[in-house]
Amino acid sequence: MIKLVSLASIALFSSVALAGSGAYNTVVNSETMNGNPQMSRDAALAQGKQMIMEINNKSPFELSRSVNYSSNELVDVNSFELRNSQVTVNEIVTSDGDIAYQPVINMSYEYRARERN
Repeated sequence: MIKLVSLASIALFSSVALAGSGAYNTVVNSETMNGNPQMSRDAALAQGKQMIMEINNKSPFELSRSVNYSSNELVDVNSFELRNSQVTVNEIVTSDGDIAYQPVINMSYEYRARERN
C-alpha cells in the first residue's frame, strides 16, 4: 500500500513538472537601434561596429534590459541570445542643411517566454 501511494505521488509530481516546463516557447524578435550622426561615413561605420561589439559583450540578462518585449509575457531573462546583427549607414540632413551619416544597427534575438494567465 505504501509503495502504491509513493508511486502515485511520484507520478503526480512528474506530470506537474512536465506541464510547467513545456509552457515556455522560443520567441524571435528584431530591433533597430540608431547611433549618433557623424560627419563621415567611416566614423558612422566605426561607431556602428562599436555598438555591435557592446551588444555582443552583454550577458543574457543585460541584453534583456536593452531590448523590447511584450509585457504580457513571462520572460526568462537569462535565455536572451543575439542571433544576428548588422550595421548600415544612413545619410541624413541636419537642421543646418549639412549631410551627416547615422549608423543603424539591425539585430535579431531570441528568448524564452510564455503568456501570462
